[in-house]
Amino acid sequence: MLTLRTYLRTGRANSQGECIIYFIVGDEWISSTLKVHPDYWDGANGIILKKHPKYYTVNPTFQQMKGRAEQCISNYHTSGKQFTRQHFEQFVFDGQEAAENPCLIKFIDEYCDSMNLSWGRIKHYKQLKKDIITVKARPRILDINYAFAIKLQSYLRTKKDAINNANTIIRKMRMMKALVHHAQKLRILLEDPLINVKLKEITGTKKHLSADELSILENLFKAGTLPGNQQQTLRYFLFSCYTALRYSDIISLKLCDIKNGSVITTQEKTDKPVSVPLITQAQELISPGINGLCFKTFTNQATNRFLKEIMKTADIEKNITYHCSRHTFGTLSIFWGIPQEVVAELMGVNLKTVKIYAQIVDQVKVREMMKWERKAM
Repeated sequence: MLTLRTYLRTGRANSQGECIIYFIVGDEWISSTLKVHPDYWDGANGIILKKHPKYYTVNPTFQQMKGRAEQCISNYHTSGKQFTRQHFEQFVFDGQEAAENPCLIKFIDEYCDSMNLSWGRIKHYKQLKKDIITVKARPRILDINYAFAIKLQSYLRTKKDAINNANTIIRKMRMMKALVHHAQKLRILLEDPLINVKLKEITGTKKHLSADELSILENLFKAGTLPGNQQQTLRYFLFSCYTALRYSDIISLKLCDIKNGSVITTQEKTDKPVSVPLITQAQELISPGINGLCFKTFTNQATNRFLKEIMKTADIEKNITYHCSRHTFGTLSIFWGIPQEVVAELMGVNLKTVKIYAQIVDQVKVREMMKWERKAM
């Protein structure tokens, strides 16, 4: 049976001789963060003595926490739920409501910490928090239900950055499902409230450059007629077209990351080491900057603005963003006959993702073959 006792850890006193009061639950030592001098502590009964100079300030806080701790342990005995340190701490410090129905925003932070996510995925969860708060102020775990999911999806469809990418909405809803499954593991949720929310990735929507369009940009770069900022942007954009590096990878790429004719990176989004042999065109683009960086880069927003201007100059009527360079690499690699397994290794993704590029190539073939029908007419 789960046991609870309070203990003053006298072996770790501060400069004033004060020690931290701990709750000991089974084998778990959980700090109350409250400190008292051993002279004012009754170890036999686990209470603060009245002679403490700040008794009427410190003791009410301690008694509240102790009462919550006892109630939490009693609840465990009654419900039969498995003890978790996180739940106990929330119950003691924030109260029963916060423990049984935690703040969703705080829960997301704790999830990111516990799962040891990459910086890129944490960044996505930070944006998800902003989206959630827009839909519902001060959200809690039990607010997650089918109606909430539909409302969140409706809001995401109105966002400018999501209108042209339905898969962005699907990715965020999958993140919500991951949070729900984590809450289930912690026994905060007993059932999956999003079980009826069906997600199906839309394939074939990844914008990319054709081989002809890429050639136009290559010639435009060689001509050197673009304004300085656009020329520099096109330099590292083309490099990503040849290597599939993400913007987050390119801005931190250093000369030391290039070894034996290959660029070797641990991709920010996946934390997966990837090695891509550099073709001659890619090697010629490298323009060392400060701190050993391979390129002088601009912010993501400025980069995409410059790319829009470049596409206008090149008469390419597509809404091209920096990430389209990666899609261009994947699509053209398959178009030119590189096996899908090799493309997956070069891009640091699984075969399922690469098959999307293969489907795009099939669509291109169908579109091009339609030209024969027009000629026959």
